Amino acid sequence: MCGIAGIYRYRGKGEDSAIVRAMLTRLERRGPDDGGVVVAEPAVLGNRRLAILDLSPSGHQPMRSADSRYCITFNGEIYNHEEVRCELGVEHEAMRSRSDTEILLLAWERWGAQALPHLVGQWAFAVFDTVERRLWLVRDRFGEKPLFYHESTEALVFASSLEALVQHPQVPRQLDPECLVEYVSLRYVVSPRTVLREVKKLGPGQLLEVGSQGSDVHTWWSPSLCHHRKVPAQTRGALVEEFNALFTQASDRCLVSDVPVALLLSDGIDSQSIRTVLTSQGRSIPAYTFRLLNAEAGVAPAASLPGSDPVTDIEVSRAERVAQMVPAFGSLTEPLGDGAMLATWMLIRAARSGATVFLCGHGGDEVLGGYRLSQDRFRLALLRRLACVPLAWVDAPLDRFLYGNESVAERRRRLREAPASMAPAVARYLIHRPLPYEDIVQIFGGARDSYLNAVDCLYRFCDAEACDLDRMQQVMLQTFLSHNILPFADSAAMDSSAELRMPFLDRDLVEFVLGLPATYRVSRWPGRANTKRILRWWAEGRVAKEVITRRKRHFQFGSIADLLRHHETTLKSRILDVAAVRRVLPGVEAWLSRPPESYRGPWEGTLWALEALGIWCERVRVCS
Repeated sequence: MCGIAGIYRYRGKGEDSAIVRAMLTRLERRGPDDGGVVVAEPAVLGNRRLAILDLSPSGHQPMRSADSRYCITFNGEIYNHEEVRCELGVEHEAMRSRSDTEILLLAWERWGAQALPHLVGQWAFAVFDTVERRLWLVRDRFGEKPLFYHESTEALVFASSLEALVQHPQVPRQLDPECLVEYVSLRYVVSPRTVLREVKKLGPGQLLEVGSQGSDVHTWWSPSLCHHRKVPAQTRGALVEEFNALFTQASDRCLVSDVPVALLLSDGIDSQSIRTVLTSQGRSIPAYTFRLLNAEAGVAPAASLPGSDPVTDIEVSRAERVAQMVPAFGSLTEPLGDGAMLATWMLIRAARSGATVFLCGHGGDEVLGGYRLSQDRFRLALLRRLACVPLAWVDAPLDRFLYGNESVAERRRRLREAPASMAPAVARYLIHRPLPYEDIVQIFGGARDSYLNAVDCLYRFCDAEACDLDRMQQVMLQTFLSHNILPFADSAAMDSSAELRMPFLDRDLVEFVLGLPATYRVSRWPGRANTKRILRWWAEGRVAKEVITRRKRHFQFGSIADLLRHHETTLKSRILDVAAVRRVLPGVEAWLSRPPESYRGPWEGTLWALEALGIWCERVRVCS
């Protein structure tokens, strides 16, 4: 795990080496163990290293190939690096280190971009070819590791965080009002845009190729879901056994480390299943979980399993959460609004003395088909029928569940005329409800045409023959997972110089699950037992029954409405005292004047987002 930064110069001259070093100072917590800069005109590459594999100086970065043609700066882990080494036919004795970075460099030398499908893990890296004078920037399949860039006629600048990127004097520090519409609506911004004007982020599964004539983006991987696959010939039992083998392999891969490993545990089925599969293989590791003190609702501690290590509860108070918002949200690689980030940051910070690498269940719901997808599929089918009923009372549920700024009559017409498979696209379905358009008008002081445009765009890229569930999951993977969960997970971990690993995002496990027919993931009938079906089938007889059958509970990070009742002045000042925020959101003060209990659902999410934005703007010194 590392922080990376660099510059590719198209023309002119600049203090590129000094600027890259300045960028690296903002990435030191991502890589406290080592640092380096390589100048290979027209490129300068920099790295801050957190040593996970091969703790010796042999793993120093940026790393050059044996013949010095290629140079790499790498942030991430290649879990199957030993498998890749064997594929390359390289003996240990022929290597200069035992690091996955060297194997990645060897793979790029041999295969170029065709090396990417061979890799299992998480990464954002830059490779420079000194002969062809070309640079490649690459992100992993789901975007577990961040990568931002700014391109001008003179140079392309990249870094692992926006805070590092703006150390370059040509990178703007102004908020982009149009992107802020998306941020306030969804609580994040979908790639390639960011909250900053003229600054982009490379999308999940994308590669940016840079040469003297400019840059070009390619998508090397995207989630593939389509309903017309044939039902596998295997029995349910055979599918469960195949899932077991792949899940076990995925969890084992995530244990590859030369530093201590632990597990972040909730009371949900995902992290409990990881713990179960590791314990069954005799690979028991310490576990940590998060609990609130003096909160509005009690949270039961996670239970220990027979033969497993005990769970350590990290308990925090209301006042601690308010105080820790500033360092937590200030550490974000880009701002986003999710209270779970704060809890994750506090949990890892408290558990860091016990481990450097942490496994977690992130990605399980999105890949396997969790949350309330069975309920929402049923609701959309029902709404589609109601849209044909010419009664006024139907408008209320249609307005509640069909997102958009068109009239209810227009949304009703579109849903009525759409085929069943297109209902999620017409409804602009998201697993998290966006802020209603009338709130956007209030906050921005007028109409905004860009409301939910990014959601429409993502649905247009779904396969023409995809079923409703395929569309819902594909967009969920490309929004809530890649632009909310993974960025805050990375930020929370790296600010404590730690690494998060997610077995449910393993390449082979993902390909198996997404290749299953929809009914093997989610039933058409509502009910908590009708989601993540392949995981629940696997869990029978392996995981405690109450874990399998209990109602889905979100990560218990606490309500911001509860914090607002006790710390209103502090929380509001972190938004209203920030000039950059007030300039682009002229109606935000009026929006914040409502009573604390009104901040629920999307209103609560947007309040978290505004809190994070204000704190982050102050940390990064965004200009007003």
